[in-house]
Amino acid sequence: MSASHPSTKGPILVKMLCIREWERQNLPIYGTSAGYALFLKFTSLPPTGSTSLKQMYLSMPFAESTTRLLFRNLKQDGLIYLPRDKADQRFREFQLTLKFQTVIAEWEAFIDSVWVD
Repeated sequence: MSASHPSTKGPILVKMLCIREWERQNLPIYGTSAGYALFLKFTSLPPTGSTSLKQMYLSMPFAESTTRLLFRNLKQDGLIYLPRDKADQRFREFQLTLKFQTVIAEWEAFIDSVWVD
């Protein structure tokens, strides 16, 4: 993922536009506001451990089917891991992969670079 960006010296709106463009090109948001909201939700999770899928579905302000589709895309892209439940083989939890944690770190570094005056 590229950290290059045009000059960001100037008004705050120019900086915000630069950040949004970088996010559109580099974040796994799949061109949707639901994808962006889910990504932001993931940034608040602890980097290790599992989180309940149902809890995430219920906490999103979008249809559960939309969130499920986003989870499927993230799994296919290797950004989350869905371990099967030992008792009934269903997916009950998910974990962020190292690849996803790297994306979050790159995003944070890019934002830091834009806000430096």
